[in-house]
Parts: sequence; C-alpha cells; structure tokens
Amino acid sequence: MTLEISHRNQTLPPVNMLWIGGALGPIEIMSALSFLEAGHKVVLHSYDHVKNTPSGVEEANAEKVVPRQRISELRHHKTGSFALASDYFRFKLQQQGLGVWADLDMICLRPITLLEDILFGKESNTHINGALLYARQGHPIVEEALAFFYRQGIPPWTRTRDAVRLRLAHRFLGKSISPATLPWGSFGPKAITYLAKKHDAFDLAAPSDVFYPINFREAPVLYDASRNLDEFCTERTKTVHLWNEVLRSAGLKSQRPPSASPLATLFRRFNV
Repeated sequence: MTLEISHRNQTLPPVNMLWIGGALGPIEIMSALSFLEAGHKVVLHSYDHVKNTPSGVEEANAEKVVPRQRISELRHHKTGSFALASDYFRFKLQQQGLGVWADLDMICLRPITLLEDILFGKESNTHINGALLYARQGHPIVEEALAFFYRQGIPPWTRTRDAVRLRLAHRFLGKSISPATLPWGSFGPKAITYLAKKHDAFDLAAPSDVFYPINFREAPVLYDASRNLDEFCTERTKTVHLWNEVLRSAGLKSQRPPSASPLATLFRRFNV
C-alpha cells in the first residue's frame, strides 16, 4: 500500500483525524489547515457529516475504521468522554495501515516525515504522548495496546493506588473492570510509554521540543499576551500541542485569546 505523497522534494504521509460531535471549533479547523499547509493529505474521519470541514480536507466515514457501536461502548462511564474511543481509533488506524494519526489540537509547523517503523514523541523526559502517532502495520506496540481493549482486567501500567481501588470495588461491590471503567486517560501516555519500553522503542521517541514544545502544565501560556511561541519552539519543532482538555478545564477553550498571545499568533498564521 502506498501511503506517502511527494511534496517539495519530500515524501509525506497522509494525516488522519477523528471528530465526534457537531461543528469544528477554531482550534480544530486550524489543526487540519496546518497539516494541509505543510503539504500533507488530511483525512477527517467522522460518523456524521461535519458541516464546516475546511476546504481541501478529505472527509471519510469513520465506520470503516471502527463501528459506531464500538465507539459508544468505549465512551467513558464516569465522564462521558470519548477520549478512550479516540485512543482505540488511533490504534486501529495504525493496524489498518492508513497513515499518521494527529489529535485535532495538534498544530503542524513543519512537515512530518517517516524515518522509522514508529513515530511518536516525548511530552516529558519520562512519558511518550500519542497525539501524533504512526506505526507500521503489525507493530507490537499497536497490537498489544489493542489487545488490552478486549481484556476484562487492569493493565500493568495502571497506577498502584488506582489498581487497588479497582480490585476492591470489583471484589466487594461487584463492579466490572473494563476499558470504559478504568481511570480517565488509561490508554494515553502511560500505556504508550509502558509498551514502548517493553518493546525497546522508548529511545525512538522524538525529544519533547519536536512535537510537544509546550508542556501540558504550561498550556495556559497560550493565552498570555506577554509570552511568545518562540520561547518554546526550536529549529526542530514540527508541531505544537494545544492541550484542548487542559484549556477546557481552565475555562479558556471557549474564549478568544488576546491578540498578542501565542494562540492568537497561530490563528493569524493560519487565517482562522
């Protein structure tokens, strides 16, 4: 299967995204446009028509990757979040050999090229994030991650205190243990980091300044008019993760950023 397209003397993989909901917000629109501008084919997977899909972005039926029923089953029981479903979807994309996955709060500043069997990056010195992810078909990290979605048990990367709580609730209260009942984010960075170490791929992760120059704890600086994106990015930075969930929790996601802030600067760059 030919995954890559030529652009400006580089060979670039397609970039896949998933949207579950109504219209895209400005950050999501900017995310898709940024990868387009970098020369990537961008595919937006959804279960319903997205009325404001940016021009040039290819729409795809998400049912072909993961059935809607499966997505509903993976909706987090406690929070109602689709984050777990999104984790599953990105791994299925890799299993099916469809190209790079990108969260819709990843902003592309430079083209993404594939040089190894797996592409991901460190969000810190200790953890790998999967907001940008590629793995060759059959890669053991992907296959093992997907296998855990079908196990009624506690993954080995779960924090000890969470594992103890789950076991006690299961034994004495009869509560089930399944992916949708695990703590929020159980199949995010902790899972990818654990599996990368197990399969000797941790050192293949790009340094944090390549894909995650702004740490999630620093996310509110995106709205700070006294800060500049150049403070965080380096000459090898390819993407910036905007940490949608952190901004939402801080009450910032629905606000228009100050005109001199890093986020407003990005909006202007991509005409959003």
